[in-house]
Amino acid sequence: MSIEKYLILNKYLLALFGVNDFKDLQEKLKDAPSGTDSDGITHFVNVLRSSLKNIQISKDTLLNYDSNIQSYLRKINYKREPVSLKYFQYLAVLFAEVFLDNLKNRKLEFLYELNEFLKSYEDEEVKELIGGFTEDDLKKIAFWMATGSGKTLIAHINYYQFFKYKLFEPDNILFITPNEGLSKQHFEELQKSGIPARIYSGSLNGGLKNEREVLVIEMTKFVEEKKGGGVTLPVDTFEGKNLVFVDEGHKGKKSEEQKWAKLRDKLAEKGFVFEYSATFGQILSKQNEDILKEYSKAILFDYSYKYFYLDGYGKDFWVLNVKESNISDGVFQETMFIANLLDFYQQMLLYKEKASLAKQYNIEKPLWIFVGTTVTGKQEESDVLQIVDFVNRALNANWLNEKINGILAGNFKDSKGNDLFSNKFNTLRQGIDLDAFYKDIFNGRGSLEVYEIKNAEGEFGLKVGENPYFGVINIGNFSEFKKLLTQKGIEVKQDVISSSLFEDIKKENSNINILIGSKKFIEGWDTWRVSSMGLLNIGTGQGPQIIQLFGRGVRLKGKDMSLKRSDNKEIKPLEILNIYGIKADYLNKFLSAIAKEEVEFEEIKIPVKVMQKERWQSLPYLKKDESKKFEETEIVMLRLDNTINFILDLTPRISGYLGESEKEERKIEEIQGITEIEEKTIYEIVDIELLNWQRILNEMLEFKLLRGYWNLFFNVEILKEVLAQCKVKALVESLRVKSNMDLEKIEEITILLLKGYIDKFYKKHKGKFETDNIKYVEAGKQLSLFVSDKIEYYTVYIDKNKRNLIDKIRELSKKLDELIKEEEKILRRVIIDNSIYIPILLKNEKIDKISPPGLVESEEKFVKGLKEYLKNNPQILKGYDIVLLRNEARSGFGFQLDWAGFYPDFIMWIKGDNKTWMVFIDPKGLHHTKGLEDEKVKFINEGIEEIGRKLDQDISLNALIISQTKYEDLVKGTSRDKIIYQEEYANRNILFFEDREWCKKLFKKLAL
Repeated sequence: MSIEKYLILNKYLLALFGVNDFKDLQEKLKDAPSGTDSDGITHFVNVLRSSLKNIQISKDTLLNYDSNIQSYLRKINYKREPVSLKYFQYLAVLFAEVFLDNLKNRKLEFLYELNEFLKSYEDEEVKELIGGFTEDDLKKIAFWMATGSGKTLIAHINYYQFFKYKLFEPDNILFITPNEGLSKQHFEELQKSGIPARIYSGSLNGGLKNEREVLVIEMTKFVEEKKGGGVTLPVDTFEGKNLVFVDEGHKGKKSEEQKWAKLRDKLAEKGFVFEYSATFGQILSKQNEDILKEYSKAILFDYSYKYFYLDGYGKDFWVLNVKESNISDGVFQETMFIANLLDFYQQMLLYKEKASLAKQYNIEKPLWIFVGTTVTGKQEESDVLQIVDFVNRALNANWLNEKINGILAGNFKDSKGNDLFSNKFNTLRQGIDLDAFYKDIFNGRGSLEVYEIKNAEGEFGLKVGENPYFGVINIGNFSEFKKLLTQKGIEVKQDVISSSLFEDIKKENSNINILIGSKKFIEGWDTWRVSSMGLLNIGTGQGPQIIQLFGRGVRLKGKDMSLKRSDNKEIKPLEILNIYGIKADYLNKFLSAIAKEEVEFEEIKIPVKVMQKERWQSLPYLKKDESKKFEETEIVMLRLDNTINFILDLTPRISGYLGESEKEERKIEEIQGITEIEEKTIYEIVDIELLNWQRILNEMLEFKLLRGYWNLFFNVEILKEVLAQCKVKALVESLRVKSNMDLEKIEEITILLLKGYIDKFYKKHKGKFETDNIKYVEAGKQLSLFVSDKIEYYTVYIDKNKRNLIDKIRELSKKLDELIKEEEKILRRVIIDNSIYIPILLKNEKIDKISPPGLVESEEKFVKGLKEYLKNNPQILKGYDIVLLRNEARSGFGFQLDWAGFYPDFIMWIKGDNKTWMVFIDPKGLHHTKGLEDEKVKFINEGIEEIGRKLDQDISLNALIISQTKYEDLVKGTSRDKIIYQEEYANRNILFFEDREWCKKLFKKLAL
């Protein structure tokens, strides 16, 4: 069942932006940079304004929303390391802004428009189910967002949004969580975001309540009517209008769900609810029409796991799908354990071998966990005991060797006679050194010993002989499990010295490789190490818990904390979560839950033909000198640099409202008459000696460590000096210092200014170092991937329900001769013989994902335009050999600029008798570009020339941008005296696709 079509509130919001599907917004925004342009407008808004033809929200309103969102973000960042919103987080907040604005300022019109939209909705089944919107339906909005996508951050911004629009003054503000572990996490995060909060600890008598204070409390603490003592609270305790935030309110058990839903509804019946969940896909179905109807009207934003995954976030995953097998239960369980063990060992070997690369991509040491969806019960205890038994058996080298050999020999087959593990364990098939194996996994050889860790509640430690602990068991019913171990003949010894082994897992040099038990993991344990997962007790109807387990398992830091998978094939196995189950039933339940998330894709490898290698292998290719590391070879002393001007823009954008301190809302036309905006240094605002410079220095040192600027040095005097180069732009009134609170605000602004300056200063010096250490190598050596005549280059991901398309593309993938013909219907592709490989795939609406990505419209225009020009003008370029390479965004060659990386989409070589041109070409929209002063524009002119002068004079380096944005759109709204004419753009190496002679002008600029 496709849930999306039922999400009518979400569909209405999408329609306001002129699109039918979230994928339309995803495609526009996913590559847009975060942050703001020189006018202080978020880049995402610029994209929405320039690329959505049918958007129904006015420019002024959109800018007002953007200004509000930036103000919320400043509040969030006031006490924490600043965070910036990713495009989907920005959209989630923007959708909430639209909703709350309409609810506050035009409720009746809003209701009317929602119902009119529903009347015109094309799906009759959906219309019949929903019936219509009433005012009561507008008391809750829900966010369907994947685990790891930043629901907590969205919740904090929603808090500030609510008070911005002042729907009502709440009598109570509650943040409801599913368990104590998550309550503690939310309480800590709320404090970081400057939101007054306290955690419920069994009593509401905890001193004076702060204004607009949030009470963090578990759902399990609420009862309809209190009977006897204990820490529970009747819902009547919170009378009146309540503002309620609900995190993961769905446990999956129908009886519990109905009871808690009733209590939640009573808490919020006069108030308003913000709800967040990664697991709506598990509870919404036609079998439960009431819940489906409720959330069809409430889910405002959908960034469920399939979008998260297709955007490249989180680990990839592999699940052994046995379906049917002739293996007995006992043998199956042994086999799953050993196969899981082999997968984990293979990851450990790769981590050791690629330690430096793993660190670069923020990949932590692999961890093998065994988890289920319950934390207590006989089945849970039995499953954990079985894992301990398997670990014990695995320490017997003869038993282990026999089992490993059986797996590698292909002895375990499915019902069709296929080897279950034919595509696994390639590294280990060359042979396994058992001594190294035992050392890496179990920290040595010997007999298994189990210890009760007396200083840590609910923990058993596992070790071999006198070696360090290699594993920890964390289980709900500690005493019962201890009895089971004893009955099994396993002695439980006492350890009164060691501290928590569970807490040790997070430490960088932890010896703990295996975690058994679900308690901490289900409660929201925050870890990035999980690489292999063995499923224990998976109960019936526990889809939400399965998705939460899965979501926490696929968490990935990614390079530069991008949270994304890399395209680096060397470390790809470390970015995969391998999932096994000790029982086939557990696997089937897991797969059933995953199927509801619509993330089951068929992967098809698409080969390419490598074109005449002799043409391009000796061509020059730029390469950074990897032997020289900026952080290790350069000492950077912070200093005043007159070329770096950092301005922090704190001004409200047009058509906004005054802050919460104003009793009456006044439109911007009135505000402009009574306010002034000024741009000042901190020196002009306050005597800087009144600031707490020790605190400022500490903040800067922490910032330096967080950013990894190890080789940057400064002291207080230098910070004071560079502060003079920084300015804040704000309303005059907001910069006046009349109290200690005002002084603290100026201190915070000082910290933000210094962080901005340091960031630009460091990136400038690092960029110069890296461009100074570029050298030429032969293309053949650098592009070693293309060593064969045919390689499997692309991977396409297609929804498994599209069987017809899958069959056609799979059949096509086997016929290279057909692939190298252009075609638009099934697998869109372009063929240009000048390319290093063919075909080049194009973006395809029918295909969920292509990796590396297919060409987008502007890139497609460039390749087809170049192909046409070369075909029609053979005489002009006679005697020149032209070679084209699609430069991959993250794994290709790029340049580090002062503020960002420049990865041109294409590299084109033009080889003559005595000279070679190497041209970097970037076909793109220019809505992010700040005119001719943009860093990229400067780089494609002065920067590239400077690099060229330092290198071989027989090679000419050049760079151009070809604009997809029309010139008219680029200058729209610019005053006459500030207009940059098209000829000026051309002089600065920027051409326009709308100019039919763009390709001719490109070659003319190269003097060809």
